[in-house]
Amino acid sequence: MEITVIVAAGSGSRFGSELPKQFLPLAGKPMLMHTIEAFRKALPSGKIILVLSPGMIPLWEDLCKTHGMQSPQIAEGGASRWESVKHAIEALKDDPASATVLVHDGARPLVSADLIKRVLAYARNTDGALPAVPVTDSIRKISENGVTSEAVDRSLYRAVQTPQAFSLWRLREAYSLPYDEAFTDDASVIAAAGFENIVLVEGSPENIKVTTPIDMVIAETILSANNPKVSCYK
Repeated sequence: MEITVIVAAGSGSRFGSELPKQFLPLAGKPMLMHTIEAFRKALPSGKIILVLSPGMIPLWEDLCKTHGMQSPQIAEGGASRWESVKHAIEALKDDPASATVLVHDGARPLVSADLIKRVLAYARNTDGALPAVPVTDSIRKISENGVTSEAVDRSLYRAVQTPQAFSLWRLREAYSLPYDEAFTDDASVIAAAGFENIVLVEGSPENIKVTTPIDMVIAETILSANNPKVSCYK
């Protein structure tokens, strides 16, 4: 059984919009709808839990009516991403412990079916799997004093994406731990619970996380290139 948790409870403060970015229009419909549709197409028999801020649920329901979309099951988000994922896991209390759960950022609308299935395949015989891409920029390590820095070999680093996939029973155990600032993604929570056989899977440069307005322009361009019937500039 495959379950997808789409985390979309953030305020999108870095985007600079009054409305959280996941609800902004992208190629004719809210960005979040593209994300949901990607998983529905890739895993037509799978289950989806959509995590939203309680205050945004009425808006989402109105958007679904406007665009004729049936919403996935909704779980209320928390004050942090960690808390939001925890709430989603609690909403899965009646699902089998053996289920594989993919946790995905709602602001990554360009995830492909191939990437989703690749992550799923590697997660089934490991402690977890996550997509990653090479770091293309030169990077430097900041010293403890915050003033000096040193160059590091970028070939030793990878930029991590979502979806990240784990068995439900591992997620339940990991998210029973108290919160730690070191929890930057779900893989870090899983590792803190002692599950260290986490594998990196080939990610995709197109699987961008929309964080700033320029990212929205890039996402529209990619959507238009991948689907010529989609007009991004109506």
